[in-house]
Amino acid sequence: MSGVFPLLMRDLKKWYRNPVFFFTGLIQPFFWIALFGSALSNLSHLGAIPQGSTYITYIVGGVLTITALFTGMFTGTNIIFDRRLGPMGRFLASPISRSSIVFSRIFSAIIRIMVQSVILIIAALVLPNGLKFPGDFSLADVLVIITAIVLTSLIFSSMFSVIAIRMREMNTIFGIVNLVNLPLLFMSYAMFPVGLMAPWIGDVAKYNPVSWSAESIRLVVLQGSLTASQWGSIFQWLGALALLAAGMVALTYVMAEKEIRD
Repeated sequence: MSGVFPLLMRDLKKWYRNPVFFFTGLIQPFFWIALFGSALSNLSHLGAIPQGSTYITYIVGGVLTITALFTGMFTGTNIIFDRRLGPMGRFLASPISRSSIVFSRIFSAIIRIMVQSVILIIAALVLPNGLKFPGDFSLADVLVIITAIVLTSLIFSSMFSVIAIRMREMNTIFGIVNLVNLPLLFMSYAMFPVGLMAPWIGDVAKYNPVSWSAESIRLVVLQGSLTASQWGSIFQWLGALALLAAGMVALTYVMAEKEIRD
């Protein structure tokens, strides 16, 4: 995939050189955790949140996952912008692979998501009744968080890039994003305990990759030192995310090389 790095740097420069886009992208995670977490803080008194924890601590894994989901979903829009505004023709005329055009956008999205995640965690730590890490929180727990965020970003960035490759109208992909994002959010364990869900929604949420990521992060944030069975659950969730990410990356490569023509 020759050409990924220069196209990646081009995309990141567009991000941080646009003050409004850069600022809103960085501040959005703060509003997620501050407003949503504070508005539903009473859930911690209803027995739905583990004793001694806070609702912000409970949902931080979900908010990190949702940030990766939403940012990843809009990765494909850059492909359509490049096609409609002209840069795509210049990319195709240069000696780079077609897949590098797509994967540069995906890697850019992952970097932006990681920056947003750091800001979100800092915001959660400084808020009243905010994020509280367990005393035995370790480097292994940090690696679980990073892995879950990167895999989730990779899955949804690749998925919506594949969709965008076949499209030319911006309104179409926005319509698909709006159709898909709410079911993925509310039919998952990202923001609410399963005990507060309708039984059929809880059953569906078991198979939602958003739930796998949110639960992996939540377990290490709430528990810190984990038992063997808890580590087994995390490896199962992360393994499923890794398999799905590998499949989406392979599909993205094939579609980019085959379908991008102009």
